Amino acid sequence: MTIICCPECNKKISSNAVLCAHCGFQMGEVTEDDLRVFRARKLRDRIYRLNMISYAVITVFIGGFCWYWWDSGGFTRAPSVGPFILMGIAAVAYLVVRILLFRSRQKRKLMRQAIKMSSDLRRNL
Repeated sequence: MTIICCPECNKKISSNAVLCAHCGFQMGEVTEDDLRVFRARKLRDRIYRLNMISYAVITVFIGGFCWYWWDSGGFTRAPSVGPFILMGIAAVAYLVVRILLFRSRQKRKLMRQAIKMSSDLRRNL
């Protein structure tokens, strides 16, 4: 076994791999189960990334609230507009990320129902 570069995405993969783990490029004969596992892993990774993004957006919102508190002198005077803009952008971004996360989880649920959860896919979904 050697390490080669994928012809599609140019990332390093095993020479024995039938699918590129990064982009899904088919190196040779690929079974339907291999494709299902690849799709399940990609979906699992997408859900993970969306969760991490939602945590980052919540952190930005909290940072905007702290900025509001600092700028207003502990809520004693009117703050500038900056904290409101930051919290508004963070709130909209959070809603968008949660919608994308909901759609991805629905897709995962449909995928689980369609394949009736084989043992190999259960690890990936």
